[in-house]
Amino acid sequence: MARSEDSHPDRPAPGGEAAARRRIDAAIRRARLVILWESVWPVVVPVLLVAALFAIVSWFGLWRVVSDPVRIVILAAFALAAIAAAIRAVRLRAPARAAALLRVERASGLLHRPATALTDSIAVGAGDPAAQALWTAHRERLLASLDSLKAGLPAPGLARRDPHAIRFLAILLLVVGFVYAGPERTEKLAEAFRGGEPVAATVARIDAWVTPPAYTSRPPIFLTGDAARPTGTTFSVPVGSIVTVRTGGANDLAVASIDAAGETPAEIVEADDKAPVAPGATPPVERQVSLDRAAEIVVRRGDRDIMAWRFAVEPDHAPEIAFLKPPTPALSGALTLNYSLKDDYGVVGASAEIAPLDTAPEGTEARPLFDAPQVALSLPQLRSRDVAGETIRDLTAHPWAGARVKMTLVARDEADQEGRSEPVELTLPARRFGNPLARAVVEQRTKLAMDAKAAPRVGDALDALTLAPEDTYDKVSDYLALRSAYFRLQNARNDDDLRAMVDYLWAIALGIEDGDLSLAAQALRDAQEALRQALENGASDEEIARLTEELRQAMQEFLQALADEARRNPNMANLPPSPDTQTLRSQDLERMLDQIENLAQNGARDAARQMLSQLQNMLENLQTGRPMQGQQGSDEMMQSLDELADMIRRQQQLMDETHRAQRGLGEDGQPMTAEEMAEALSRLQQEQQGLEQALQDLMGQMEGQGMDPNGKLGQAGEAMGRAAGALSEGQPGQAVGEQGDALEALRQGAQSMAQQLANQGPGNNGNPGGRQMPNQDPLGRPQRTTGPDLGSTVKVPEEIDIQRAREILEAIRKRLSDPDRPPIERDYLERLLDRF
Repeated sequence: MARSEDSHPDRPAPGGEAAARRRIDAAIRRARLVILWESVWPVVVPVLLVAALFAIVSWFGLWRVVSDPVRIVILAAFALAAIAAAIRAVRLRAPARAAALLRVERASGLLHRPATALTDSIAVGAGDPAAQALWTAHRERLLASLDSLKAGLPAPGLARRDPHAIRFLAILLLVVGFVYAGPERTEKLAEAFRGGEPVAATVARIDAWVTPPAYTSRPPIFLTGDAARPTGTTFSVPVGSIVTVRTGGANDLAVASIDAAGETPAEIVEADDKAPVAPGATPPVERQVSLDRAAEIVVRRGDRDIMAWRFAVEPDHAPEIAFLKPPTPALSGALTLNYSLKDDYGVVGASAEIAPLDTAPEGTEARPLFDAPQVALSLPQLRSRDVAGETIRDLTAHPWAGARVKMTLVARDEADQEGRSEPVELTLPARRFGNPLARAVVEQRTKLAMDAKAAPRVGDALDALTLAPEDTYDKVSDYLALRSAYFRLQNARNDDDLRAMVDYLWAIALGIEDGDLSLAAQALRDAQEALRQALENGASDEEIARLTEELRQAMQEFLQALADEARRNPNMANLPPSPDTQTLRSQDLERMLDQIENLAQNGARDAARQMLSQLQNMLENLQTGRPMQGQQGSDEMMQSLDELADMIRRQQQLMDETHRAQRGLGEDGQPMTAEEMAEALSRLQQEQQGLEQALQDLMGQMEGQGMDPNGKLGQAGEAMGRAAGALSEGQPGQAVGEQGDALEALRQGAQSMAQQLANQGPGNNGNPGGRQMPNQDPLGRPQRTTGPDLGSTVKVPEEIDIQRAREILEAIRKRLSDPDRPPIERDYLERLLDRF
């Protein structure tokens, strides 16, 4: 029997029945999930609707307008509704296999339940071959009908249970309530479970904002209202920011700051705006907390926190200042300081502290009349954040001039924090006086300034200086000035009189040395300093205009004094200017003053200060071109330079003619014959040899006068000799190259001689007698095609920039004039206007 069954051709393979059973099991699992969803979802939806209704009434502020008894009743109703909706979940059971199998058969559209029939077994005739064959055929038909089994989609029947679609209305209200609640969503949900009176019953309005320090130029941060950030946000604010909380309609609130040091109550302050209060209404109360460390600000009523905000505080670092290069004296004697400034919110002030390096010997009892000089540093712009600056100060008139000192730069920010540079040792520049009488007066002035007790000795010295005036003084006014100083010193009664005497002696020395020129130069520096301080301190346009006019007058008087001295002093005659030289005109300086005034009036005061610094540099350099009294040897070198300039001109002309001859052209531009070519080359050779001999004579003359002709002139002579040799051999092309070398060597030699002449002047620097070098203006700076050189580091605003500045100013003023704008915005706009 077993063999006949195994060999029967119509018996289904065991593997096919096993695969069918696996398909049935998979379909049953899916059907169970579908049945479970159809059972659970109708139970869950009512619970979700109750929760949604609770959120909706909370977000719309129900708990803020009901009393505690009503709130408790409503909460109880919500609890009962939630329990009633959820109690049906107790009766839920896991779907049975038979139910899942029936679901599969129905979803698959199978007739006569073939999946269930597949689990049947043959009841009778199990041993009968015919019955067995029929049974096998029956199972094969069942298996064939089970190829595609489905569990179907869930059908919970919500439309039948909720024919009015209330569930969709609940979703809509939930979304609207979520948006309406804003950042207070969590707070409003929690209000349902708080005891005591509702917030609306105690607080009509709470406004809170953060005001950063004015110097940070940051706008206020609003903590409440539409502009508020979500609850739980940590606000990052600068140190020193003020948190203001204004409450209206309640007087039982408290505001406190909680930080690492503990809890500190906020200070009650008077409100900035005096808004009218309705009769019988409680006036608003304003409290403030200053933030100097990370803290949390809370608003409380009793033990109940109504609002809270967390703050992280950004530190305000001390400013940084450093020397960009060691202090250097200008040729005029003024001290030039170059430095860098850096601060997170901007440097508002800087100075140079000067301390004596040489202390007085122990046991001395000198009583100085003057402290160390005070040097205020210029700022490239207001609240400089990361810039480089330059300051030029003339300290030659201070009694400490010539002393060894230690200088430290100090920068200060708006928070009164100081940053200091590394100290630098230097000798304060002192003016060199060429007139012996002026030097003697300055020496007595220094003694009096450094020790008030030296007044009797200084008086005796002044009396001695006025002996035999007919042999000592060129001008009677100098003698009378010193006699006046002697009698003023004798009548001095206190230190103030002695200090005035020190200033008087300095004025006398300047008058003896330079006449009116030094006084005009000092008046010019004073006018520049007054305008600089006005620009830095935000003076009015009228004040700027007045000081600009004073500077213009002082500049004209200085230029006039400079011209008068040039007429009196023959040593100030310049060499003939080169073709590359340009002249600085007074119109250029006037134009710069007009630009400074226009920039200041249009709000571009940073650019105005930088242009004023350029003007100061130019005027200081003007003074360096004046030869000092006692300058020796300049006339001889100037004459040598004149001769050398003529040689350069002649060598250039020779090279041009040689180049023309190389092309076979005569002086008239026509081709030359062979005889004419030979004659032209012979003439050029003789002229080149003559120029070489003239150069040798000049070098010998210079050596006889004690001047160094330098190697460049020797190289020029050698190149001239080679050029003459090439011309004698009939090689004008080679001669042109040698002549070019000679011309370049001559020019370099002339520059070296000019430097030697400059080294004879004060400070061993500067151009000879005010002479400008090629490609430079009279002040020694790269020339421009027109007008003064403003340098590559100064950006003068274009007209479009100035117009934009006007538009911004007008927009700020327009907003500020709107009376409906809140006080906090008006304060911010006023700070912007002040900064602008």
